[in-house]
This record gives sequence, structure tokens and C-alpha cells, in this order.
Amino acid sequence: MTYFIEKRLMSGLPNVALTAIKYVIAHESGNPNNYGPNALENELAFMNQNKATAFTSHWVGGGGRIVQVAPVNRVQYGCGPIGNPLSYAQVELARTNDKEQFKKDYAAYIWLLRELAKEAGMPIVLDSSGDGIKSHRWIADTLGGTTHNDPFPYLQTMGITDEQFKLDIKNGLDKQQTDKDDDIMQFTNETTKAAVRDYIKQSVDKKLIDKSWLDKFDQGTMTGGDYEGLKIIIAQRSN
Repeated sequence: MTYFIEKRLMSGLPNVALTAIKYVIAHESGNPNNYGPNALENELAFMNQNKATAFTSHWVGGGGRIVQVAPVNRVQYGCGPIGNPLSYAQVELARTNDKEQFKKDYAAYIWLLRELAKEAGMPIVLDSSGDGIKSHRWIADTLGGTTHNDPFPYLQTMGITDEQFKLDIKNGLDKQQTDKDDDIMQFTNETTKAAVRDYIKQSVDKKLIDKSWLDKFDQGTMTGGDYEGLKIIIAQRSN
């Protein structure tokens, strides 16, 4: 499955270069008071209000939505003063008490962590001795500068063991499906589908791409490979 990343970058963020690209950090909100249907939006609003002291690049929640709120490859304030300058991206997972929603959120979370690691050119492994995807707990135990142990306690409440999480990071939840570019695009919710359509329509309106792409989307025949190629074309023509 190909996921759409909603870009809602916060203003007024520091623009500090990393000292090295070593990690992608896996977090969860750690907020026991925010489980409802608006949990993701609540977390986004709270982070925007408190970005001077804490922020990460991405959030996942709301039934498989992915929202990017800060640039990757720049320092984020998510895993302490030692880990932050080494972390290409940091991903937060909003909580839910709905098991079916969690499955969608978890699938998007795994996909995003793996994609960001690929993007950064690092191994797709969790909490190994070298570079790669790291839990906040690994940063606390190995580097210090923070005391958090997420995302494991929350994942365990939803039936995901530490070992299962590591295996899912390594293998993906459905590798055969994820790696097939000829699969028709599917969406976890209507909000994400609408955001993708709006992205394509805006590109058509700006005359960056032909309207046939929008027609293809509306007809339900656009594949994951189509969309990935389309994003490259749009990015190139936007410069």
C-alpha cells in the first residue's frame, strides 16, 4: 500500500543541521488522556503550541493518516540532546483504544518508519548496534539524555510485543503487497483520499501535469507506481 503524507509544516521552527545522519526515531505520544477520535488532531495542536521545547517531523494516527509537521534531515526536539542531532526523522504515534483503528495506524507507522530509513540510506532494522531505526527507549538506554521508554508500553497494550515490532520493522507488514508497484491505490480513510486528490488537482490547475492523471485517480485505476512516478514529475516541474 502507498500512503499519502499530509504536509502541514509548522512555522517558526529552528533550522539546525544534523551532525550526522544515523537514526530514524520511533515514538508514541505517551498521553494516557488522549485516546478519542480526535487524538491525532489534538496531538498536532499541542505540538504546535509547544514546538519551542518539543517537536518531531511526523505524526501517525486517525486510522492510518500520516502528517509531516517538520522538515526531515534537520534537528528536531524529540529524543534528547544527544540523539536529536543524529536523527534524520522522528515519528510519533497517536493513541487509540479502538483495536481496528490501531491496526491501520500501526500499518502506516511501520510503513513510514521503513520508508524514512530507505530515504536516509540506513539499515531497516530496529534497535541494532549500528545505524538504523531506533526506539526512544534505545536512545535512553544507549545514548542517554532522555528517560523515555516508548513506544513499547503502548504497543504491548495493543498486542504488539517487542520482538513482533522488531520483525515488522525488518520485514514490513505485507512485503509482497507493499513492494508491488502495480497495485491499485487504496486508502485507509476518506480524509487521506481527499488529500491525495487535492494534491493531484492542484498540480493539474498549476499545469504541472495533464488532467488525465486526475481522471485516472477518479476512475480508481491509479497504481502505487503511477503515484510515486507522478510525485517525482510534480517535484521536478515545481522547481
